[in-house]
Amino acid sequence: MQPKANEVGAQSIPYPEYVLRVLFTLFTPAVKTAVDFNYPLDTVKDMMTLALWQEARRKHSTINLISVIFGKSTRTVKALSARFNKGGYFETSETNLMRRIEDLLRQRPLSMDEIADRVPHTAEFDSTRLAVGALITQGRIEALPRTPGTSARYQVVARHHDLVTEADWEARLDALTEHLEAVTETIRRRMISDEPETAAARTFSFRARPEDVETFREAFFEFVRTRYRDLEQAAADDPAARCYALYAGLTEMAEDDR
Repeated sequence: MQPKANEVGAQSIPYPEYVLRVLFTLFTPAVKTAVDFNYPLDTVKDMMTLALWQEARRKHSTINLISVIFGKSTRTVKALSARFNKGGYFETSETNLMRRIEDLLRQRPLSMDEIADRVPHTAEFDSTRLAVGALITQGRIEALPRTPGTSARYQVVARHHDLVTEADWEARLDALTEHLEAVTETIRRRMISDEPETAAARTFSFRARPEDVETFREAFFEFVRTRYRDLEQAAADDPAARCYALYAGLTEMAEDDR
């Protein structure tokens, strides 16, 4: 019996390369966010290093073992430890020009000249005007209406910076962490473990009216809430019961993303 084409393709990839491809794909949400919010390469590297260090420190108790895992000397790992234990790291990360301009405009509207006075310049081209134009194209900032004889002033588009309230942003980050932990474990079990049958995931893409989707979402979440409570009750006294995580997400997609 001849194997199917997709089976041949899967078997032809060496396992180490396969795992690296999974890891590469897992970076996609992070790098898409970095590009959307205009963070430079060095900041992305630093964030990844910080995340790697935090996870290694959570799982492993000694610097020596972490140095083996990182493939770095204990001196390098100790330097990482000292750097990331100081605190306030997220307030001191490097930003690129577009990120700086957007952060400036969060404080108050500014004209092109006022922006240029506050950001670094390049001798090769008008980087301020280029960055402002790109931010307008991305829909991250907008020009305010102006009266004749005055310079255009720019402000941040509200939907990009008024996403959470001060009272619940930590709770939202905690929820994001919990959600991504479930996603990560699903991928690990399904794609690179010896027990792929212990996890499953499906993505359904469809077209619908927004009002119908809102009703569908609430009905779906209510169904899940009811059913998982029933399952917990049925397993209350069963020693064979295991702990599971079910995650769900629903979002509008751009037509070219489908």
